[in-house]
Formats: sequence, structure tokens, C-alpha cells
Amino acid sequence: MKIVLLGVLFLSGCFFGPVQELHDQIEETYFGNDFTIPPTPLNDLKKNIDLEVIWKKSIGEHNGKNLDIFHSEDFLYVSTSDGTIKKLDSKTGDQIWQKDLKINLTSGVAGGDGNIYFTSADGFVWCMNIEGELIWKTLLTGEVNSLPIVYDSKLVVKLNNYKIVQLNTNDGSIIWKYQAAIPPLTFRSEGKLVQSNNVVYLGLPGGKLIAIDGPTGGLVWESNISRAKGITDIERANDITSHPIIDGPVIYGVTTNGDMSALDRRSGKTIWTRPISSFHGMVFDGFNFFITHDTGSIYSVNNDDGEIKWRQSGLKYRKIQRGTIVNDYIVFGDYEGYIHLLSIDDGSIIGRIKPKDSQILNNIIKIDDSVIVFMAADGDVVSLRIGELTKIEVPIKSNSVNEKKHKIFNEKYTEEVEISDEKEKVGRNKKHRVFDKNKKDKSIFDWLF
Repeated sequence: MKIVLLGVLFLSGCFFGPVQELHDQIEETYFGNDFTIPPTPLNDLKKNIDLEVIWKKSIGEHNGKNLDIFHSEDFLYVSTSDGTIKKLDSKTGDQIWQKDLKINLTSGVAGGDGNIYFTSADGFVWCMNIEGELIWKTLLTGEVNSLPIVYDSKLVVKLNNYKIVQLNTNDGSIIWKYQAAIPPLTFRSEGKLVQSNNVVYLGLPGGKLIAIDGPTGGLVWESNISRAKGITDIERANDITSHPIIDGPVIYGVTTNGDMSALDRRSGKTIWTRPISSFHGMVFDGFNFFITHDTGSIYSVNNDDGEIKWRQSGLKYRKIQRGTIVNDYIVFGDYEGYIHLLSIDDGSIIGRIKPKDSQILNNIIKIDDSVIVFMAADGDVVSLRIGELTKIEVPIKSNSVNEKKHKIFNEKYTEEVEISDEKEKVGRNKKHRVFDKNKKDKSIFDWLF
């Protein structure tokens, strides 16, 4: 009898072993082989910007996940995953107050209407005044990884199950809820909501962008930025994991495995589409978008027609995330703790400093025209001053056969052809589709960047 029972347990273990969450399955497929391709080595710079660390501050124990920083007047409100929230003087890093809530924080700190807001893994959204006193907390029906937005005495929160909830900032009471339809397989998304003229916009799985009426919670329109492709759920995963960007009457979004599109903000109709993908999102300077591909390549894309202006591949596979614009530069952090500054004009890397030895999180914020603040994965917050541009004398090196001479972009597609002394090479990556008009008989795995 014991033998039979053991046999049943063994077979059940074989056929009914631990099942991964769908989120974990897709993220392991896309991100489980980090550094299979070695990170791009850093080259010497011909120009460099004077970069100076103003101050560093340890906030507390942190799990290495991204948490947003809120800046208001001369103060920073920062948090770590262990429930520590601190108010700091943004100029000196001096601590004004500290609160230890003993909860697992999930989205960082947002602010508005004289208060700060944050979410915890147990499903609560919290409100605290700028003196550190708790005002209210409201239990939602799921976990929140995305930072809430605050406007017109309202707080709007996106849950991980893509339920959108609007609350009153005065007492935390729920005003309305909207449940978006989603496919069975999605990424965990930190993509923020955006709003303008009492309309809330957000990206969804399946390459969809929706507009919700702020006063009522009703759907205004739903539009497809990119269609899902492939056979399996993992192949068809094509989410918008970064927040859309609004520019007057136009809203822009980018998907993880498809396209970037410009849409009419009133009707949701597509203005133009460009086949380019991003997990981490983009920033906008009023004329061009600077998009971070998941490989770490940076693209400059014109807002009028989606044409590519330049591409910088010198930071590939260094876990580059969304950039921050400061004056004429775009600032990025990498997995080794380096901060890189790129020229907006041509994408050249013109500044570098290593203030930390751990991953720079996706929360670099601009304090003024010459100062940025960011957090590292170990829980340290750093303030960095950006100075003047200087030239560096670098010895001239002879060209090797593998040195890239110049780049050619196909006017219709985003495929980059790199020309060397001996042969052509087409850059490809499994998570970025490109199109080859002359090879239509290839499988889906061949349409890769």
C-alpha cells in the first residue's frame, strides 16, 4: 500500500508540479537570459561633461525594484520596499523626517494637493501629508505597481489586473471603477497613466491604448497601436508597458513587440505608425522622441512622421531604461552604476560617471537645469550636478575590419544596416521585429531585430 501511495505521489509530482504564474512565464522568456550576449564595453570619450556628486543618502533596505521619487519645491520624498519613507532637503540631502511603516511598498511616491500618495503589496493606497502624518488609506482589490496620478482633487490608480480606480483625495472614497479587458498573458507593468482635459489615458496589453472620461469613468475610445502576431500566447504578447506621451491634440504610445504610433487624442484615430518596440518607454523634448529599446539601443524619432533621426548602440545590453532630458542631453543609468549623458542632436555619448556600484533604477528626475537625483538598487539616493562640456584628447586608433563605418536606415522600416570593411551585417534581436521585403518565406523567428 505504501509503495502504491509513493508511486501516486511521484507521478503527481511529475505531472502536477509547480506551475509558473503567467507573468513569470513571459518575463522569463524575454528577460530570463540576461547577459547571454555580453554587455557592450564602454569606449573612451572624445568629449566629456563635468559631473559631480553633490550628496548621497542611504534610504533603507531595498529589494532592487524601481520606486518613483517625488520632488516638490526644495524637498524630495523617497521610499524603499521595506516601508521606509523619507523627506529630504533636495539641495543638501539632509533628512527632514522619516516614517517606518513596516509594509511592502510597490510603486514609490506620487504627490499633489499638498499630500503624498503610495501603494503597498497588500492592496492599500495610502495618503500622507507633507509633514509625515497619515491621512487615510483605502483597500483596493489588487496590487498596484504603477504610480498613481493626481489631478483636480482626484487620485487615479491602475491595478495589476488593469482595473482603473478613481478616488477622492480628501478622504480616499472610491468615485468610480473601470475594468479593462486583457488577454491571459501580460507583463507586470509600471506604465503610468496620463491625463489631460479630464480624460485619462493608459496603455493595455494587446497593443491597445484607451481614453477614459475623468468625471464618469466611461470609455471614450479604444485604439490598437499594434496588432498581436504569432501563435502562442507568449508570441502574441504585445503590451504597452510604458506611459503614453501627450503633445497637444496628439498622443503617442509604443508597444513591447510591435509599433510606435501617433493618435488623434479626441478620436483615437491613427496618424502614423512606425515599427519600433520598447519595454521601457520614451521621453520627449517637444520635437523628437528618445526611445529605449530593450536591448539598450537608443533611437531618436521625429514626432511629425516617425522618421528615425539617429540610433546609439553603444549601451546595448547594459540594462538601459527610460532616459531623462536635461538641457541638451539625455541621461541614462546602467546595471553597473554608470550614469551616461547622450547628445540630443546626434546621440553621441558625451558624459559618464560611476557614482554607484549597483543598478541605477528607472527613476532619474531633474531638479533644475544642472542637477539630477536618482536611486540605486541598493537603496542609496544620489544627487548629481551636470557641468560644462570639455574635450578629451584620445589617441587615434587604426580601423579594424569589424569597425562600423556608417549606418544606413531604410526610409520605410526601422532595420539598421551596418557597413564594415568586408561585409554587411544586419543587427537583429529576438524582441524587435524588422521586415525584409525580399524574404517573405521566413518564419516568425526570422523577423527579429
